[in-house]
Amino acid sequence: MIEVCVVASIIGVLTAITIPQLAAQRRLLRSAAVPKEIMTQLRFARQSAMSQRQSFTFQYDNNTKVIKVIDNNASGVTVLNDGNYPNNTGSTVVLTSTLTVSGLSAAEGSYGIPTGLPQGALNDGVSKTSLTNGQVNITFQPDGSVVDANGNPLDRALFIYNSKLPSKTASAVSVLGSAGRIKLWRYDSGTNTYVE
Repeated sequence: MIEVCVVASIIGVLTAITIPQLAAQRRLLRSAAVPKEIMTQLRFARQSAMSQRQSFTFQYDNNTKVIKVIDNNASGVTVLNDGNYPNNTGSTVVLTSTLTVSGLSAAEGSYGIPTGLPQGALNDGVSKTSLTNGQVNITFQPDGSVVDANGNPLDRALFIYNSKLPSKTASAVSVLGSAGRIKLWRYDSGTNTYVE
């Protein structure tokens, strides 16, 4: 009976030690999936714009942690100048994806750069894109590029991290406007930079 009690005590201690570590590991894995999902949906929007020869808008809503891909059913900078942009007349939402799946809480997902990490541009020269009304809209043109309302190339970068593990989960996804090239970046504490 004493041996059973000792074994049960050892199992209890080991369980108490490993469960918090497993929870932290799961949080890291779920958080690592968020920038990959953003990159995947950006690529989907770009590919859709190029294949259908019309503008598609990738929209990230920081309040709801939801991504939408919107078919603008038009092309050119006139889409960007529309007063209802990105929900122009005739536009349709072709994809909706939530970033709070697999138990990842909306409160944990944060947009921006954690305190203490480099606040400058990424190595490709793209700086963090500010939220407008809690959203970031990136519209891909039929040639795959991203431009402003005047037709000039427009670079974008979304910085995301988990507020419970900021330095371990800090990442970014950048879009080079002239070519529409999409890159995934992760913060590396060894070099104190975001690396591709």
